[in-house]
Amino acid sequence: MSEYSIAYDLAMKAAKEELEREVTPEEALRQLVAAGILDKDGNFTAPYQNLAKVVRDLRK
Repeated sequence: MSEYSIAYDLAMKAAKEELEREVTPEEALRQLVAAGILDKDGNFTAPYQNLAKVVRDLRK
């Protein structure tokens, strides 16, 4: 098994574990703010206004 293969397997395992982890709404908001997707008030930032429209349309 190559070093690349081992690193890939470890990364995939870590990603799967993270996806299966329960996240609180507060934690999700913190992560989206840290990523620059939402501002501290929970609004989409300028680069993500198209996503804001999609979310609004889905809520109708």
